[in-house]
Amino acid sequence: MRMSELIARPVVDSAGEVVGQVADVRLIQDGPLLQQVQHAFRVAGLIVVARHTGRLFGYERGPAIKGPWLIRVLLGVLHRDTRYVTWEQVGGIDGERIVLRVPVRELASVRDLYQEGRADA
Repeated sequence: MRMSELIARPVVDSAGEVVGQVADVRLIQDGPLLQQVQHAFRVAGLIVVARHTGRLFGYERGPAIKGPWLIRVLLGVLHRDTRYVTWEQVGGIDGERIVLRVPVRELASVRDLYQEGRADA
């Protein structure tokens, strides 16, 4: 599957509740060694937005992002429900939808990824 096939797919939780749609894919480069040069990338998780109100500009990802305060605040409000879904929380793909193994309340806020002290941020 190509990454472009994941972007914009609707996401539902384990109860069938709509979570949103995939806005971005988070990759980690720890796969098998390719041609003795570099390790392959693998999907670590999905960034899921509840409403498709504009693009993600990075301001929704946390306080470390600097920029004009008004834009930070406005985009922060627009994307306050942006969630991070680990690949382990994905149950499968049912037609066009990505179905999760967990309820929406167990999903982390994307801002939590970028807090100081997180090893995987």
